[in-house]
Parts: sequence; structure tokens; C-alpha cells
Amino acid sequence: MLKLKLNDRSLFGNDAGEDEAQEILNSYFIDNDDFDDFYDDEHRLCVVNARKGMGKSTLLSKLDYDLASKEEYGRPIVVRVTGNSLLGLGDFNGKDPAYLENYWKQIICKEINIHIGKTINFAFTSDDMSMVEISELEGMKSKNLIGGLISRIKGKLPVLGSETQGFKPENLERLLNNYLDDNHDKKVWLLVDDIDAKYIDSEDFQHRISSFFSAIRSLCFDVKNLNIRATVRSDVWTNLRHVEDLDKWDQYIVNIVWTKRQMREMLAKKILSYVQRKHSDSPEAKYKFDRDYNKLFKLIFISPINWAGKEAPVFDAINAFSNHRPRSMGQLCRMAANQAHRSRCKVSLRQFNEILTKFGQNRRDDLIKEHQHQFPELENLIDTFRAGQKEYTFSELEMVLDSKFIKGREVSDIPGQDHERFLNKIDQFDDLGWL
Repeated sequence: MLKLKLNDRSLFGNDAGEDEAQEILNSYFIDNDDFDDFYDDEHRLCVVNARKGMGKSTLLSKLDYDLASKEEYGRPIVVRVTGNSLLGLGDFNGKDPAYLENYWKQIICKEINIHIGKTINFAFTSDDMSMVEISELEGMKSKNLIGGLISRIKGKLPVLGSETQGFKPENLERLLNNYLDDNHDKKVWLLVDDIDAKYIDSEDFQHRISSFFSAIRSLCFDVKNLNIRATVRSDVWTNLRHVEDLDKWDQYIVNIVWTKRQMREMLAKKILSYVQRKHSDSPEAKYKFDRDYNKLFKLIFISPINWAGKEAPVFDAINAFSNHRPRSMGQLCRMAANQAHRSRCKVSLRQFNEILTKFGQNRRDDLIKEHQHQFPELENLIDTFRAGQKEYTFSELEMVLDSKFIKGREVSDIPGQDHERFLNKIDQFDDLGWL
């Protein structure tokens, strides 16, 4: 049987899907019927909503790959950007929702203008050239986006002077005309990843992020030939739902939820992709992920294992430990495989047990970073249930909270002191599978 290099960090793919080579990502990506609207170019607006580590950025990368490679999309103009990059293009100190919504529209058009400039090898370094005024945005309603933006840029050419960066204004106008001729009828796909990066649950951040969603919804349907895809964490989206304008957003939201079978296929495809890249001439490279997944797992893992008092496939343990999060599954398998490599053996339940403490600490830290803005005392709450029971009755739960979480502190020092609100928080974290 083929022997794999268990400490090869590419064995289980890249934990950050956006950093993976697109051809490799495409080789192990698992499609889901729920993603159909996200891929459909007739749906102008779509936002992926999921917890950290569920594959939001990976889905955006897969769409980016398809837009560039599939003829059905017609080779559109693709502008991919992170939320931090967009925020870096302007000053978002205002709090008025109407101002922020219009400002986001200006920033988005500025990003597209910068993309056009890069394409024709001209840097629009001046805000006079790249920043679109509100009145100009109003003038582009119901018009082709690229045509409107280029017409606006051409109108600003006189401010450049006789020559700028080696371009005469008339030559730059010719380049813009050529770009417009080549792209006038093409769609623009704006892909925005992690708009909620470094989110803090403050009034400023709530206004800033909620106004982004209001802006892209308005912009999508105000101009022609613009499709927008974005990602947002489910914990942040929940905090924004009180904003009135977002009550119309359910139709544009795609949720990522992975079944056990999909998780199993994802892991099998990652291993098969690795085998086909590194050992393309081997018989194992001809395996089928959906038919030969047990054979693929046995290249790395000892299976079956003794799990919950009975014989079970090794994937039952992997799935339970990773809590249906692809990133966690990759990290878990990589840590166990590294441990097995040091012992010169395949991965058994022993290796999983040996790395669980470190893996659990990493997951705990991830959980705190993900949800601390919702509940500042989350770290103390988790520690309250450390080494505790698997299940509690309501009265037992109250006793544990009183003795370990509340005891010795003033009630005013405890977030969520309203009893009902506090227990609702407990329910939320229980739903995540961490209590």
C-alpha cells in the first residue's frame, strides 16, 4: 500500500481556502445545492453567512475560479477585495446611516475605478480621479456601471495637466475608450471577503457594517451589470439584524451547513487530491472519493476504531472532534498526522488523544475570539463547565453557575445579569456544541 508523508502540511489542504492555489482548491471542493444561488449570475446579490471555519472564503475563491474559467460566465470583470482593504480606502468616522450608505457606494466605485486603472496600467492615485461623487452616482442609475464610471473618469482628465505618469491625457482617453469597447457589456462581479474582520460590538461598528449591506443592496439594483457577493460571520449578522433595513435580506442570504457525509467526502477528496498530485502513477491515484473513501482513509488512519464502546469508522471520531467545521477537521487531522509521523506509524485513536488537549485549547481560543463581542465573560463561562458533567438539569445548572461563575462577585460585575437573558446566552453556546 502507498505510504504517504504524514508530516506534509499540504496533505489536508490549506486551512485558509483563500490562500490555496485555485486549481488545488477546485480539486477537493465539495459542492452543495444550497450554493446554487451564489453561483447563479442571474442573482445579482448574495451573501454567505456562516460561523468561522465553515468555508466562507473558500466558497468565494471557488466562485472566483469559476468566473475566470467557465465560458458560461462570459469572462466578466472580477474585482476581489477584503473588507479591510475597502475600509482602508476611506474615512468611516460618521454615524449617520444615510451618510455611511452613500459613502460605501462611493468607496465601492472607487475600488472598481482602481481595478480599471490597474488593467490599463494607470494608477488613479488622486481622489479627484477615483472617488465618485454622490451626484455622479445618482446620474448612473439604470445605466451600465462600467460605461458610467469610464465616462466620469474621462470627464476628469483635464485636471491631470499636460502629462501624468508618462501618459498624455489624449493617450489615456484612448486607453479608456479601448477598455470600454472591450468591456461595455460585461458584468462586473464584486467579491468582498471578511467585511466584518476585526468586528467589535460597538455602535460605530454596527453602523459601519450594517450600512455596507444597505449600500450593496441599493447599488446592485440601481445600476446595470453589477453582481455582488460577500461573506459575513453568523455571530456578526445576528448582531446586525435589529437594523430595520436588513429585514429584507433573508432572500439574499446563503447559509453554510455541512452534513456528516459532506464532511467525509471533503476529507476523502483532500487526501485523493494530494495522492494525485504527489503520486500520480500509483493505483491509489485512480480511487474515487465517493466510492473508495475508506481505502483513502486507511492510507493515513487506522480504521475501524473502538469508539463509544463499539467498533466504528475512524471518521466518526474525526467528525465529532471537528464539530462539522472544515477548518477544524483539517487542523485536527494535521496535528494527529504529525504526531503519528514522529512515532513512525499511522494515525490511531491514540494520536488523536495525544493532541486533543492542544487542539481543544486552540478551539477554545477560536471560540472566545469569535464570540467575545457577544459575551465578554465567555472565557470565564467556559471555565465554569471545565471537567464538568455532560448534561445538567435546570436546577443543577443554576447551582454550577452560582458556585463557580457568580460566587464572590458583585451582581453588577456580571454581564447579562438579567436571569432570562443570561440563560439565553447559555442556550446559544450549547447550540454550538461547546457546553
